[in-house]
Amino acid sequence: MRPATYSIPDDIRATFVRLLAYMGGLVALAVAAASFFAAPADIVAALGSASAQRPAWSTVERPYPAFELLMPELIGSTYNYAIQRRSRDGARKDMLSWGEPADAGPYVMVEIYRPAAASDRFIDASSEIATRIVDYAVTDDVKPDGQIDSKFGPVQLVDFAVAPQGHERRCLGFARPFNQTTMQIAGWYCSAGHEVVDRAMVACLLDRLTLVNGEAKLAEMFARAEVKRTFCGQRNPILAATPEREESIAPQQTSKLRSALRGRMPSH
Repeated sequence: MRPATYSIPDDIRATFVRLLAYMGGLVALAVAAASFFAAPADIVAALGSASAQRPAWSTVERPYPAFELLMPELIGSTYNYAIQRRSRDGARKDMLSWGEPADAGPYVMVEIYRPAAASDRFIDASSEIATRIVDYAVTDDVKPDGQIDSKFGPVQLVDFAVAPQGHERRCLGFARPFNQTTMQIAGWYCSAGHEVVDRAMVACLLDRLTLVNGEAKLAEMFARAEVKRTFCGQRNPILAATPEREESIAPQQTSKLRSALRGRMPSH
């Protein structure tokens, strides 16, 4: 048996070795834990970056039109129908346009915006239009310009001027919100140059807007509006054909009539 005087240093040495091994194990665990928790943080950061780069609105590749607008005054202008949806809540925008912002001819846009939540509310016409032209070079700020009567009721107008790519043009904007069916019809008619837009032209624009595909509540709203339609002050079946008139025309003729009055479709 070894003397007790020699066992104490040996015990201390053994305890010290075990302590070092224990501390080393803790360090290894800490490094592993840091590596484990760092990976999800990197993933979250990457996902956040991808989410930030994802646009709020996405364009539907093959849009099925829900609305139609026959514009005989714009025959020859490039016509486009686009649908955009907002990913976070499913809100929808149907946009009908003629021409391009920098074209030599008129530039017309009509947007039917349907939010996903019935609680959404719209702001004044000036603000609604101002938010939609932020990408254009605005040379004359948006300002109220009275109102007009339409088959949808009174519509607030705004006056402004833009100069995309240096080509200045005068515009008359409009915005009409609806409460019973939560939606808004907004847009503008821009002349080819500095000419002031005829208010009757915007009235006709709204007068000719019709629904071709939609839910029952929306169809009921457009049916009530159609009763108040003025046909731009005339009953010409060519310039403003009624649905009854169109039903009496052969399908082939109706298709040709709509294509001609709407404007030239894009080739793509």
